[in-house]
Amino acid sequence: MDTGFITLMRKLAPDLTEEMTRRALILERISVLQPVGRRQLASRLNLPEREIRNTAALLKELGYLELDASGMSLSRKAEEVLDSARDFSKAMNGLTETENRLAERIPVERVLIAPGDADNDDQVLSDVGRICAAKLRGMLASGNTLAVTGGRTVAAVARNIQSQTPLNVMVVPARGGIGRSVELQANTLAEEIAGRLGGHYRLIHLPDYMDAAAMQEMLKMPEVQEAMELLERADVILHGIGIASETMKDRNMSRQTQTELQQKGAAGESFGAYYDLSGKCLLESSSVGVDLARLKKTCRMVAAAAGSSKAEAILSVIRHTPHALLVTDQGAAEEMLEILNRG
Repeated sequence: MDTGFITLMRKLAPDLTEEMTRRALILERISVLQPVGRRQLASRLNLPEREIRNTAALLKELGYLELDASGMSLSRKAEEVLDSARDFSKAMNGLTETENRLAERIPVERVLIAPGDADNDDQVLSDVGRICAAKLRGMLASGNTLAVTGGRTVAAVARNIQSQTPLNVMVVPARGGIGRSVELQANTLAEEIAGRLGGHYRLIHLPDYMDAAAMQEMLKMPEVQEAMELLERADVILHGIGIASETMKDRNMSRQTQTELQQKGAAGESFGAYYDLSGKCLLESSSVGVDLARLKKTCRMVAAAAGSSKAEAILSVIRHTPHALLVTDQGAAEEMLEILNRG
């Protein structure tokens, strides 16, 4: 949205601009939470319930809302203005400007930001998933191969993927299994995403970490070879980003290795490799999964990560590998800009 037009609106009609911003924000939030009651929405937006009630009445009169015992939902008419309302709300809250500023400072073609901070509000993670899912669907074409990692953020993307018509894509896990939460494993999410897209999938039935000798033996298995070959031909890779200190524990690293990485300034982890804030790789992946060095040049990387606590981790990974898209939240984006401004 044109920032010049927004500036003009604020100067000529500040009262109308404030009201339009509130209506757009309420429409956008209802689209995510529907059906939702006025009290719950007021709590989410930190607005007086009176304002929610008055604005909802106006939106209903205009034909954009439906009210019943379960709460407020958007009408079909609202779908015509929803995308514009989202863009307007982002622009008025400064998120569009933040997206552009961040994209200019890091090696990412495009940055998309969800309002809020996932560290303080679980709903924000779902918003990041919704935004990423919509853009990911648009990046895929029939015949493509999509590789995905596991984790909470990628799971949020998977839950929000929608496809009106089946898409002939192959979805493969970018890593073996790690941790104990089966629902967050790359295998599980690859299968779910393939199902939602109407595509196909292959699985890697191996743990994420094995010693070199065991890995070489496992790679001789035909089904593992097929999955690894598909990974090398991936057109799009969707992955999350971990905070180094947290993923070290998940991977049961020795205390000595953890101490060495911490002393070297490990900030982020992705695909089993660890990076410092400058993007330098401190420990290469010993994982069963994607080898970034062997990907084809046209492969597009998509990262989804949220929460201000992940700012350093995100920067460390993005600085190492250029990305086509980063989807994050306001808390992480603003913290990243602060880090970048400190030099």
